[in-house]
Amino acid sequence: MFLSPNRWFAALVVLVCVALLVRMCLPVRHRAALDAALRRMAGWLRVRATAVWHWRQWRSRRDDAARLAEEAIQRARRTRADKDGNVIRPEAFKGPRKPH
Repeated sequence: MFLSPNRWFAALVVLVCVALLVRMCLPVRHRAALDAALRRMAGWLRVRATAVWHWRQWRSRRDDAARLAEEAIQRARRTRADKDGNVIRPEAFKGPRKPH
């Protein structure tokens, strides 16, 4: 059975109201303990959400860096040059020399 968004929202509002009513009925010490637990949980959720956000950005940056490195390696491999042992002479240096 599919519920419309309006019904979901109404159910959420009813749930929040019931939770607040139950909280109001608790003794002061229990209410303080519940509030402290909810604050701890909110802080923990904030830390976890931030960690997930940073992890996703780190992974994206790592993938971008790997892609750029691979492109640079491929460009370096495509460079035309004469190799004589450990000496590399690029063909760009073999251009016609113009006397001045």
